[in-house]
Amino acid sequence: MSIPTTPVPEAPFTIGTPEFSADPLGHYAWLRENAPLARTELVYGPVSQPIWILSRYRDCRAMLTDPRLPRSPAGGAAIAAGLPEHLRLLSTESLIMKDDPEHKRLRTLVSKPFTPRMTAQLGERVRELANDRLDALTDRDVVDLRQDFALPIPYTVISEMVGVAEADRPRFQDGVAALLSDRSAEGWDEQVGDLITFTRDLVARKRSAPGDDILTGLIQAEQDGDRLTEDEVVAMVFTLVIAGYETTYNLITNAVVTLLDHPDQMTRLRQAPDDEGLWRSAIEEIVRFCGPVGGTKPATAAEDIDWDGRTIPAGSTVMPLLGSANRDPEAFDAPDRFDITRSPNHHLGFGYGAHFCLGANLARLEARIAVQALLTRSPRLSLAVPRDELVLEPMPLWTRYHELPVHLD
Repeated sequence: MSIPTTPVPEAPFTIGTPEFSADPLGHYAWLRENAPLARTELVYGPVSQPIWILSRYRDCRAMLTDPRLPRSPAGGAAIAAGLPEHLRLLSTESLIMKDDPEHKRLRTLVSKPFTPRMTAQLGERVRELANDRLDALTDRDVVDLRQDFALPIPYTVISEMVGVAEADRPRFQDGVAALLSDRSAEGWDEQVGDLITFTRDLVARKRSAPGDDILTGLIQAEQDGDRLTEDEVVAMVFTLVIAGYETTYNLITNAVVTLLDHPDQMTRLRQAPDDEGLWRSAIEEIVRFCGPVGGTKPATAAEDIDWDGRTIPAGSTVMPLLGSANRDPEAFDAPDRFDITRSPNHHLGFGYGAHFCLGANLARLEARIAVQALLTRSPRLSLAVPRDELVLEPMPLWTRYHELPVHLD
């Protein structure tokens, strides 16, 4: 039987353009209604690539577990051989770009250092850091909550998790900032290259002088005689930075904006500071409603795929629009309503399946504790600028505010 050849519609917009970024929710709604599988372009800086997009919840969830849509295209090893070291580590060596059985092997090894004891210690440390930051900001009239509160907490946590000494943190932070910035920026290669050198040196030091940190745990992790290679350890540090740092500080920022936009929900949280169930539910709803990540790493069709009577050709780049899936009325009752008691809430804000975000629990923990501390310590928290002056950074499929000026008191 031949595969159906019903044409796949082209979306009337390009992802990553100012037009798209001005109204992503409106574009998502159009896609779900008119073209749940569509072709378009994805623009990031000077780079543009053709991409196939899925916008409905059921399609996005199905795609994330479909073995016909692997993260690593055929010939990945050959591609890696021609890449500079930093791009090779970020792409072909990264856990998030692996498929089973290699992905399962890495995930099993990487999960070993994340013990219940470590998680409990992290919670105590996040609470301490949040209160220390608020103490330091007490006398300021206007605070950029993103830069001065949301960002330092996960940055310090990830630095301590990796075992970066206090004196080395400025260099580490510069490298991390470069890693998370536009790859077309001047000096990007050199800065990320320096981060790789720094991380390799740190790995060497941890081998000779182990510490009580995640990096030492990664180096020592073993399963049936198997261990991570040095490249895999370095790539895992990068994955931790992206999953446990970038996502988290933007989640904290987005949480505050959303709660300020919904004062009734914020009041409800303030009135129940010790209701852990309500707070956990609130964080899940924040991830669904305004999570920072609106897409995943793209997959590549390993063969021609029949998707609801339309053909995705082999070799096509395919991406699920998680931000659209999380507003799908077929999956969520009144999806445009922000409800911190929403249940069930099977959002896709951290992905789904084998590639479910490795840093999800850490992001949830840090966001919950940081926002709890903020609302407890700042009962009159308010924006210091009109709401329409908050600017989103121009990053495709991300919800990241450039800054968040607030009055704490």
